[in-house]
Amino acid sequence: MSAANVSLWLGPDHLLVIDKTIYAENYKRFYFGDIQAFIIRRNKRRLTTGIWIGVPLWLFVLVALLAGDSVVTAVFAFICIPLAVLFLFNLAAGPTVTTYLQSAVQIEELPPLNRLRRARKAFERLRPLIIAAQGQLTPAEIPERMHEAQAAETAASPPPPTPSDEAPPVIDA
Repeated sequence: MSAANVSLWLGPDHLLVIDKTIYAENYKRFYFGDIQAFIIRRNKRRLTTGIWIGVPLWLFVLVALLAGDSVVTAVFAFICIPLAVLFLFNLAAGPTVTTYLQSAVQIEELPPLNRLRRARKAFERLRPLIIAAQGQLTPAEIPERMHEAQAAETAASPPPPTPSDEAPPVIDA
């Protein structure tokens, strides 16, 4: 999934993720009541992009400064301008992240939210809608709910198997 081909749309009760290819569009709808988590993880894409743009930029600057011919200096200086603009844009855009949306069924990457500022802004816009759909727990309720969930899980688990006469002996190590 490429960031250029994926868009996010806000519906009245859901977030719609549209992934476009040359021949098809795939739609995924995430209802606010089903969203369990947003995961925002920093990555090194900004650093990698900065290196890939910065190294040639500084080499062209060095050639432009050391060239004895004014035409060569002008050509290399002209090449440096778009590289410098890209380099500065990458720095100004802020840290890069990989953002995921988790539901009970899947974890979906959200490529349009690839910068930290953009991901936080989207999360802050979606947070009140998710709280309205799901409600919100107070900090005091969280341990109580965790205890209830653990008790329900242990009550629902099947009892350990009992050895029978037909079963082979169990060897405890």
